[in-house]
Amino acid sequence: MSDIRTTIRLLLMGFLFTPWLSAQSIELPFAGFEPALPADSGMRICFYNVENLFDTEDDTLKWDEEFLPEGKKKWNDHKYWDKQKKIAETLLAVGYAHPPALIGLCEVENRRVLNDLVRQDIMKAADYRVIHFESPDRRGIDVGLLMDRSQLKLLSASFIRLERAEDPDWRTRDILYAKLAGIHWADTFHVWVNHWPSRRGGEEASRPLRVLAATALRAQMDSVQRIHPGHGLIIMGDLNDGVGDASLTEGLRVSDWNGSTAASSDDLYDLMQPLDVHSGTHKYRGEWNYLDHLVVNGGLLDEQGATKLRSGGGENEWAKVFRADWLLQPDDRYTGRYPLRSFSGPRYLGGYSDHLPIYLDLVPAHQ
Repeated sequence: MSDIRTTIRLLLMGFLFTPWLSAQSIELPFAGFEPALPADSGMRICFYNVENLFDTEDDTLKWDEEFLPEGKKKWNDHKYWDKQKKIAETLLAVGYAHPPALIGLCEVENRRVLNDLVRQDIMKAADYRVIHFESPDRRGIDVGLLMDRSQLKLLSASFIRLERAEDPDWRTRDILYAKLAGIHWADTFHVWVNHWPSRRGGEEASRPLRVLAATALRAQMDSVQRIHPGHGLIIMGDLNDGVGDASLTEGLRVSDWNGSTAASSDDLYDLMQPLDVHSGTHKYRGEWNYLDHLVVNGGLLDEQGATKLRSGGGENEWAKVFRADWLLQPDDRYTGRYPLRSFSGPRYLGGYSDHLPIYLDLVPAHQ
């Protein structure tokens, strides 16, 4: 792992101090990885569940006691800043030679942890603006968006608050919405950042909560499509459901798609569906699953608008999982490897996250 970490640190130093650094002289993060395009010819959009990025201060309105210096996880400044550094390294590596234009994150405690992230030295390779709203989740974890102001302009931002009439005390994460415009080529698109309710209590018992989130999101997307026909729509997030689960097929109403058939501009497509069924972004009891998703409308696939998706390089690939070696560890209980996380129960592992990042590339349609 140390050799790989050294390689990526050299790469990140190149962002800041040697912009003429040759990409050919540095090892790519993993086989099949394609570097992001220069800002004037494309933009990389990334999502990452960063697994409990809490600060070290007590917020009396949140259940954050576990992540305090005196808490169960002994969460202190050293661990906090080490995790910040590792997240920053990973996010910059996702772009390789060009930082991602847009980064969606979940499991962040507040705006402060996002501000601390973009102030990391290696993150200054891009001019990131933090987009964040405090949500009512009792654990105190939110979603957020980092936008590179040299590549994108924020037109508006808001959130969807999820509520249950039969349980007014129920709380979960908001869905963040942003309307964005490209700087280097004229086009407007819409993004929603999600972290849907967990499977706590069992998948079947908790399923209606994720269908509720999906239904609320689909209602707003339908409204946006009516007002802005032809605009690109992008959903990113940890949906806590896999490809083909009810929240996606019934609530969000994504269309069945193998990655190669023609797309209808008004339909939604889960870019994880065509990917390797034996892979995923999260591993639980030896089984990989795509809990993290990138979903787009067909207008980004049919090349009728000003912007389109760039193929991920593999057959029928329109999105990729960032599966760098340093993000994984051997799976001694089952087989293969799984994400190197920060904690296993109360035991500190000093890793990154229990999820892997995902990304897609947007390019001008004429390219």
